[in-house]
Amino acid sequence: MESIVAYVRANASAMPDKVAVIANDVKLTYAELWREVQGAAEYIRSFGFAPQSKIVVKVDQDIWFVVACFAIHLSGHVHIPLEKTIGVKGLEDVAATLEASMVISDLEPKGDFVSVDSAKVRAIANEHYREGLRFSLPTSEMLCDILYTTGTTGKSKGVMLPHRAIVAVSENVRYAARINSENIYLVPTPLNHAGAIRKVYVSMLTGTTVVLIDGLTDIRRFFRYIKEYGVTSVILPPSAVRMLLLLAAKELAKYADQLDHIHTGSAAFPEADKERLCALLPNTRLYYGYGSSEAGCSCLFNYAEHMGKLNCAGKPNVNAEILIVDDDGNEVKATADNPGLIAVRGSMNMVGYYNEPELTAKSLRDGVVYTNDLGYVDDEGFLYVIGRRDDVINIGGLKIAPTEVEAVVLRYPGIADCACFAVQDRMGGAIPKLNIVPDNGCEIDVNDLKRFMGEYLEAFKIPKTVAFVDSIPKTYNGKTDRKLLK
Repeated sequence: MESIVAYVRANASAMPDKVAVIANDVKLTYAELWREVQGAAEYIRSFGFAPQSKIVVKVDQDIWFVVACFAIHLSGHVHIPLEKTIGVKGLEDVAATLEASMVISDLEPKGDFVSVDSAKVRAIANEHYREGLRFSLPTSEMLCDILYTTGTTGKSKGVMLPHRAIVAVSENVRYAARINSENIYLVPTPLNHAGAIRKVYVSMLTGTTVVLIDGLTDIRRFFRYIKEYGVTSVILPPSAVRMLLLLAAKELAKYADQLDHIHTGSAAFPEADKERLCALLPNTRLYYGYGSSEAGCSCLFNYAEHMGKLNCAGKPNVNAEILIVDDDGNEVKATADNPGLIAVRGSMNMVGYYNEPELTAKSLRDGVVYTNDLGYVDDEGFLYVIGRRDDVINIGGLKIAPTEVEAVVLRYPGIADCACFAVQDRMGGAIPKLNIVPDNGCEIDVNDLKRFMGEYLEAFKIPKTVAFVDSIPKTYNGKTDRKLLK
């Protein structure tokens, strides 16, 4: 099939009573989900938007989001999910940049688009559903999603993905993780993040169940969901794994015979944490994934099976091919001591960055995505990832461009200069810190500054620590010298 929404339709016919999605203790079967998707798609269709119009969605870990996502796909338009904590001005800016036709959110953005209250999505869907609705399913090369990410340039950009890409990445996960027909996937990570939304997609492709939960701030609820819904697999960023190991290791160990696999990735994963997790869950497949928004789940490595392979990301998945290249894109024989740049070829790759032709030409050539990650492939075919050649701050797969934060801070009155950079928190993860140089001795209200930043930035991008300094170190050409920040 050419799209994930086609799998939703097929599953509604083949297994109508099977539960497709659970969120906030509400369940939808495949038949119920397909019904609501059709109704919401009919509502979208009623506006007569041009084909492949952009529809921006402020994410929530709720069933309405899944309905909206597949309704946008079914109606032939492009789905753009944004972080749930984005402020109204940030939402308006993205919608204006994309020339969006519709915005679905719990805010009241203003602009040249139709604004829909996200709380009313399911009511709208049921109101507009009727027997006999007919839709043309999207074809493989139609644009499906635009996922906003921060990459090697330190700039937020829209990764354009056609339907064939999300089918291919779902196949990558399905076969590499050996997902069976009874899998129940728990997704606590934000659904605008590629790794999270792809677990929804692979669940639909395999005809299994996905359970959505809003983070791990309530650990009791996390474990209640695992127990009550018979969860068999979980996606967790390394920082969340560390938190569970520190705060709830004994509770996690109770599910050693229930959890089929855990999928983590997107950030460095300490070997000590891997070892502890292996000891707690000796019968669970434990995967570390390598991929990106641009080239999804290129490799998946079961480190429980191969402990000791430091920095290993596994072998290429079914739709992926790994290349190691030099700065000019020529293939090279790399080693641990002399790594090259990782490039990825495969049907799961993006078709480019939205409205960024120069950046696209630099990162995508002849269907190959060129990354800024350093690595090599050993004689057994395993990929090893050494690290990135940039200073982007990575929080459990959520990436922060320091320049994006700094640009907003410098809008605030009384600030002469600033720099955003990563420091470690007490859990061992990265968090953003902000150094500020006040203008002519101005007094800055830090709480008000953070409120101001919240008007433009998602919550995770707002620095947790703010320090006042006399100056920001610079390089010879006037750029911030990030190596000297502390």
